[in-house]
Amino acid sequence: MSEAAEHFDVAIVGGGPAGAAAAITLARSGAQVALCDKAYFPREKCCGDGLTTGALRRLEQLGVAVPGLAGFTRVDTLHVRSPSGRVAKVPLSSGGRRAAPGLRAGVVRRLDLDAALVASARKAGVRVLEGHGLEAIAPAEGGVAIEAGGRLLRAAHVVAADGAWSTVRKVLEPSSAPRHQSPADWHAYRAYAHGVSASAASELWVWFPSELLPGYAWSFPLAGGRANVGICLARGSGESGGELAERWRRFADSPLLASLLGNGATFEPVRSWPIPSALSLERLCALDGRVLFVGDAAGAADPFSGEGVAQALETGIAAAHAISDGRASHDAAARYRSAIAASLALEQRMARACRRVMARPLGARGAVRLTGANAWTLRYVGRWLYEDFPRTLVVAPHTWRRGVLSQPPPFSSVR
Repeated sequence: MSEAAEHFDVAIVGGGPAGAAAAITLARSGAQVALCDKAYFPREKCCGDGLTTGALRRLEQLGVAVPGLAGFTRVDTLHVRSPSGRVAKVPLSSGGRRAAPGLRAGVVRRLDLDAALVASARKAGVRVLEGHGLEAIAPAEGGVAIEAGGRLLRAAHVVAADGAWSTVRKVLEPSSAPRHQSPADWHAYRAYAHGVSASAASELWVWFPSELLPGYAWSFPLAGGRANVGICLARGSGESGGELAERWRRFADSPLLASLLGNGATFEPVRSWPIPSALSLERLCALDGRVLFVGDAAGAADPFSGEGVAQALETGIAAAHAISDGRASHDAAARYRSAIAASLALEQRMARACRRVMARPLGARGAVRLTGANAWTLRYVGRWLYEDFPRTLVVAPHTWRRGVLSQPPPFSSVR
C-alpha cells in the first residue's frame, strides 16, 4: 500500500451501531478515528426497529437523544401471546404507569437511529468517510493498512463492524465459512405495514405460533399509523431460502395478523436478513490483535431473541475500551476477549438454554403462563426480557452489584 496513506489511531469499517459506538467511545478518549462505510447516511437497514432497555442505556451513555429522534415511539407494555392463545400483558415502564419517567422500551427506524449515531460520531471528532467501501486490508509496519473507496488509511488498530458478511473477515480469512450459514443462527423477515389499526399503531406484540418455534412473530408500533411486522426463525440445517420465505407468506396471510393490523393495512415489500448469534471468543480478533470484530461480524446477536442492537453497542464500546486501555495490540485483544467472556459470552450461553425451553409448544406455553402468574413475575420477567439487568444474575454471582435491580431506567427525565 502507498506511503501516502492518511494516519489514524483506529480505523473502523462499518457505521452501524457497533462501529459508531466504537468510534464515539474512542474519539472521546482522545484517539484519532476514521469511520468508513460503503453507504451514505441515512440509509435503510433491515431490522425489527425495537430498542430494549439495554440498548437504550448504551445509547444514553453515548449521548444519542433517542426520544428526540424522528418517529420514535415509546412502549410501556409488551403483549406476549403463547401457542395456546394465552396473552400476558407485561409492563415495561416503572411501576407499570404510563406517565412514569424514563424509558425501558421503544421503537425507531434504523434509518433514523443509525444516522443519529453517525452524526454523534462526527460531532465527537470522528472522520466519517461515507461511500467508502473496504477494498483491501493488510498488515503494515506498526499496525494495519486499509484501502476504502480509493482512499488509503493506516491505523494501529481496525475495528471490523461490517456485518454478517464481513468483508474484513472474508479478506483475512478467505477459507472460513460465512457466519450466517450456521444452522444455529436466526433468519428474519420484515415488512412495514401502513394504515394499521389503532391497537397495532400503539401496542407492541410478540407471539409464539407453534409452527415458528423456537422462533416468534412480532408487531412493533411506529409513528404515522404504521407497524414493523415480521418473524424471526431458527434456520434449520438444509432449510432453503425458499422454504423460509414460504413460512413468511403463511404468517403474512394468517388471520391472527389480519385481526391485529385491521382490514385496511397495506404492506411495503418484505425484506429478510440473517442474524449471526454464534459468538466465538477465538474469532473476535485477527492480525495478532490489530483487528477486533464487533456486532454481527462477531456473531454477537442474542440466540434467544435475535436482538442485536444492544449487543452491537456493547461489543463496539468494549472494543473501544480495550484499544484505549491496551498498551499493545496483544493487550487490546486480551482485554477485549476478557470483557466479552465475562458478559456477552455468558449471556449467550444462558440465552441458548432459554431457547431450548421455547423450542416446544409446551415450553412456550409454560413460559408465558409463568410470566403472567402475578404482578412480581410480570414486572421482573419483562425487565429480564428487555435486558434491564444481566440475564445471568441467577447463575453468575459476579454480575451482581449493589442496586442492579433498582437502577432508574434510561432517559429518566423523559415522561
